[in-house]
Amino acid sequence: MRTASAIAALLLPLSAFAGSHGANVPDRFLGYWAGSPDSCGSDADDMILRIARQHISYWESEGPIIAVVTRGETEIALISELSGEGETWLSTAKFKLSQDGRQLIDDMSVPGQQFVRYKCSRTVGTRSNNSFKPMPLRGTA
Repeated sequence: MRTASAIAALLLPLSAFAGSHGANVPDRFLGYWAGSPDSCGSDADDMILRIARQHISYWESEGPIIAVVTRGETEIALISELSGEGETWLSTAKFKLSQDGRQLIDDMSVPGQQFVRYKCSRTVGTRSNNSFKPMPLRGTA
């Protein structure tokens, strides 16, 4: 009984949103994020990240977010089902917002390193929200 109480106490500060296509990312994490403020609006930045309410897009992979866990106002962990280059896999990501909400810090992708992304005020690049749908080959449509 003591163990169950201890586990419950540890989980109290966390709010979880989970379920198949029922995960919703809080507004403060939504948007387009780039490797530098200067690369906002460019397709050339391989650190581009788009976080939508139920979808995440990286440079070469994207997919639905299937679980969201937040801690406080500045930390979020995501589980998503990513697809890219003909493969599909489960992925975890953990991000922390800066105090002003303009930087998104990723210290999980590469152990011992932090990747800082910057909030873009407008859409990054020319990719649409449906960029994961295959485009017809030229001359076949």
